[in-house]
Amino acid sequence: MTHIHDLPPELFSVIFSAIHDDIEKGATELLTRKAYELLDLLLVCRRWNHIISQISSLWTTVYVAHDLGASKRAQTYAERAGYHEIDVVVTSMTKSTSPVNCGVAFQELLHKHSSRVRSIAIPFSSFHICQALFTLLPNLVSFAYIPISPEDERLSAISRPGDVNLDAPNLHTLVLHCDMVCFDRDVWPSLRSLEYLCCSGNEEWLWGILGASQNTLQTLILGHPSGDLVMQQVYPFNRATKTQTCTSLSNLTSLHILGGYDPDWTTLQFADMPALTSLCVELELSHEETLLPIFEALQSFSLSTSTTHDIQLTLAYLLPVMPNLTSLTLTDRSGTDDSREGHLIGPLLTEAQEPSGGPLLCRNLEVVNLLGISTPTAKLKELVELRQPVLRKVGVDGGRWAGDSWFIEENRSQDQDLLDWLNERVEITGLK
Repeated sequence: MTHIHDLPPELFSVIFSAIHDDIEKGATELLTRKAYELLDLLLVCRRWNHIISQISSLWTTVYVAHDLGASKRAQTYAERAGYHEIDVVVTSMTKSTSPVNCGVAFQELLHKHSSRVRSIAIPFSSFHICQALFTLLPNLVSFAYIPISPEDERLSAISRPGDVNLDAPNLHTLVLHCDMVCFDRDVWPSLRSLEYLCCSGNEEWLWGILGASQNTLQTLILGHPSGDLVMQQVYPFNRATKTQTCTSLSNLTSLHILGGYDPDWTTLQFADMPALTSLCVELELSHEETLLPIFEALQSFSLSTSTTHDIQLTLAYLLPVMPNLTSLTLTDRSGTDDSREGHLIGPLLTEAQEPSGGPLLCRNLEVVNLLGISTPTAKLKELVELRQPVLRKVGVDGGRWAGDSWFIEENRSQDQDLLDWLNERVEITGLK
């Protein structure tokens, strides 16, 4: 058997690169990546240190820290990455850190390597970080601004709107969990993915991006948990407008509305979305009924709310405009007791109001998930009987008592025959 110290450098390179790639695949965002932990291998021995230092692909994620050596270390990472493009991650603030060292290191890094920067993730904005972003980033494809710690949120809260200014003509992905972004000379990029979680719906820059991305945007996530979210296009005052009117998002396939109050359902009708296949809504449900477009391509719909008193009316209003739906998930987050058990399922047991009895709403449903509050087994039987043979999977939970042994035993003893009947016909998850 060959001793590990006898392995050739080429094989070590393959091994280290494979480990690095596995770690990268497991991380969904730059701010949560842990690939830098491989640098512990530098301390094993001089030979490993030398080999790892020569593998340029291991150095492409450049972490900008807050200590006095942050700038030198960031430059070393970028230089060892060789010809590769780099991902720049500004690390989160703590009570004992200052944004100055980190900001200066970030500024110096972008000044020297601006043409190699592929993505940037920042958890806060500061004077030096905003100054650094006032440069052309021709190959930047992803930018994320996500506060993590309370100190990050404090710094972000005192920054002025528009302090973050980008000149990134090839930007494809933009993630903002606070503040806003301006674009140099109003040169709006054509995005493929936009996530904006402090959205009021009337921001000029937002409509500038939507107008420029009408033919490219594929994923849109909007949210404003603490206020109204009303999508109403606005135009700049006192200067010639460069904002295109957004009338259609022709390639949008996924729309998530995460929080806020939208009384007129503007989030579903501010633009045509002919290719939309996935819709997720977490809103305070509206009492208003406005004329909605038909979402012919929609296949998956998820509705989650904590104000569910009239959820059946809302479903009866929304489902008719989703004729080809195949997957439906309903979640009651109100935290109330089970006195309203079964209320999520009502509209799925009702046929359309037509003289002949009409077709079922969403007759192509294959998967139904009813979560957050219990649904009686007898109601599930009605659902399966009515929607066979198309319906093939039902997911439920037991509401607030789901984990209690007495509830499980009582459910098993009273409804075992029904459970057996259901299990013979569809795949049931959540029932014991």
